[in-house]
Amino acid sequence: AHHARYPALQDEKVQLAVNPNLMRKRLLIGLAFIAVIVASYPVWKPFAKRNKWFVIASNVGLDSLRRFGFVSEQIGQNGVISLPESQIPAELKKIQDIYGQYLHYSGWSPTAAAGKRVLELGPGFTIGVPLMFAADGASFVAGLDKFVRLQDGPFFVALYTRMREALSNQQKAAFDRTIRLQPKLSLNPQFATYIDHRELTGSLQQLGPGSFDMIVSNAVIEEIYDPTPVFYAQGELLRPGGVMVHRVDLRDYGMFSKYGFHALEFLTVPDWIYRRMVEGSGQPNRRLIDYYREVGARMGYQTEIYATKVLGSETDLPEPRRELRPGIDYSEEQLKMIAEIRPRLLERYRKLSDADLVVQSMVFVARKPVNQASAN
Repeated sequence: AHHARYPALQDEKVQLAVNPNLMRKRLLIGLAFIAVIVASYPVWKPFAKRNKWFVIASNVGLDSLRRFGFVSEQIGQNGVISLPESQIPAELKKIQDIYGQYLHYSGWSPTAAAGKRVLELGPGFTIGVPLMFAADGASFVAGLDKFVRLQDGPFFVALYTRMREALSNQQKAAFDRTIRLQPKLSLNPQFATYIDHRELTGSLQQLGPGSFDMIVSNAVIEEIYDPTPVFYAQGELLRPGGVMVHRVDLRDYGMFSKYGFHALEFLTVPDWIYRRMVEGSGQPNRRLIDYYREVGARMGYQTEIYATKVLGSETDLPEPRRELRPGIDYSEEQLKMIAEIRPRLLERYRKLSDADLVVQSMVFVARKPVNQASAN
């Protein structure tokens, strides 16, 4: 009866079934339309500052280019990276700070890294953190990045050369066995590996189940649309007693907020369209602090979560907090911001407490039980 009422629709389905070229043609036309939208972005960009749906459309277009394989890099990042050497001091400080935080939250001292195996997820354009672990005696270090290949240009040779200069003789020996800087930057596969344009879930056998003592990341987990399988994959990779430490940014990466929209505006977009905005491009997955509590509990891990930034603030809290203190760590101003947008939030976010919605960045620490052979 349905087909009798809509014969034209039925005929179109038959044509598509028997003529795949027609389907491909329509797909190409659609992609061309997306490309035109993206190419003309500077023309209508000013409107995006005033219209939520322009922001949504631009992100759908950019994500579609990656979804269909026309672009492989993450939004805002090139495949080959070249930076001025003047940035080396700042980059070295960033690497050292992040490394120090991983040690602090894991409870490791630098000497505790000796003989350990460490994996960094999404190292981005430098492998400085794995090299710091290697210099402190880690027996094997690895990096895995979905978007960025191992960078070996002049900036990175100079960066790692400067890093090496600050090491002790013992650390230099460990560093030198891990990476060669001349005549071309390369890793020694006996002590290090780098996997690019691969998902963690598809790399378990290559990395070795049950072979890592620590897995770390910095602003990466929020870029994985469905991070739950990734957490269970980490569970497979961790040895009993192993630990994961993830710094997580819970903000919108400026998708809406840079145009003057509310900082939580991205939590108002329906799931069916939000997925088309972010899944292929590594933008925020909208898992908030409550998700990390739940995933840690489901895995049976001992977890610690530290809030490091709150709504409306561009700077970190003076000290990370496991429990935020009203009136001290956040104020009535932040609560008013939440009250303003709460009626428009998707239901699952609308149900969250003010204390959960106010957290904008955090550190997630999860320890695998000593008697647990693999993730549940």
